[in-house]
Amino acid sequence: MYSLMIDKTLTNQKNKEAVRFIHQVTDFIPRTALILGSGLGEFSNNIKAFSSVLASEIPHYPVSSVSGHAGKLIFGYLKKDFTRSMPLLIFQGRVHFYEFGSLDQVIFLVTIAHQLGVRNLIITNAAGGINHCYSAGDLMLIKDIFDLTYLQHYAKINNQYKSSYVPHEYFDPTMQQTVLHCAAQLKISLQQGTYCWLKGPSYETPAEIQMLKRLGVDAVGMSTVPEIYASYSLKMKTVGISLISNLAAGISQNKLSHAEVTKTANNVKMQFSELMEKVILSLHR
Repeated sequence: MYSLMIDKTLTNQKNKEAVRFIHQVTDFIPRTALILGSGLGEFSNNIKAFSSVLASEIPHYPVSSVSGHAGKLIFGYLKKDFTRSMPLLIFQGRVHFYEFGSLDQVIFLVTIAHQLGVRNLIITNAAGGINHCYSAGDLMLIKDIFDLTYLQHYAKINNQYKSSYVPHEYFDPTMQQTVLHCAAQLKISLQQGTYCWLKGPSYETPAEIQMLKRLGVDAVGMSTVPEIYASYSLKMKTVGISLISNLAAGISQNKLSHAEVTKTANNVKMQFSELMEKVILSLHR
């Protein structure tokens, strides 16, 4: 059984120790953070690094066991021509709820990013496409989220991540418009849809995918939503982008695998990089 209980006192102490360690490594103060999802870690090569640190070196920082999540924090800038971005923190990889079974591990990177000075958050992931208009390799702006991990009941008690019975605007409208505008300028066909989070680690069955389709879900994955809850509670401006790395079970005729996710990400890495570069450089204005 997954444990959803969080010891706030212990979590806060762990965060302080992690931030204290990072401050010993670098005095860089980031303002925008980018979480790179499965297969998207190569984008960090575009960053002019001021300093970097391995996640495994940071006290209490959870290290992913999933291929494609290198576990590295990179501090620096993105530069193009005469334009320089806001100070950046790049998370090369993330951890998933199914790896640890606790929320404090999953949102650890968001909480320490906030304590380091981050106010804008760009979250990316690899997701399975459910919408019949999607193709593997599409990019999707996350317009809404659908939570089927049953964290709603937990959140009513804890209230740390989301309030009950109140409609939320989890994503910053200005940042979303920036992404749409940049995609249009680059002539990138950007999908817009609802992302559903399920626990994993197994892929969904065809029957489950049909259920999600009837519920209005466009893409499904095993991450991102906890980070969104955390960033919302911390009043961080947030935007989310999914790479449709494969078509979901029952829609695709191919057997699903993590290798397919990585392969698709590799095929569209240039397009993804172009969009991320333009978005990040636009945020400084």
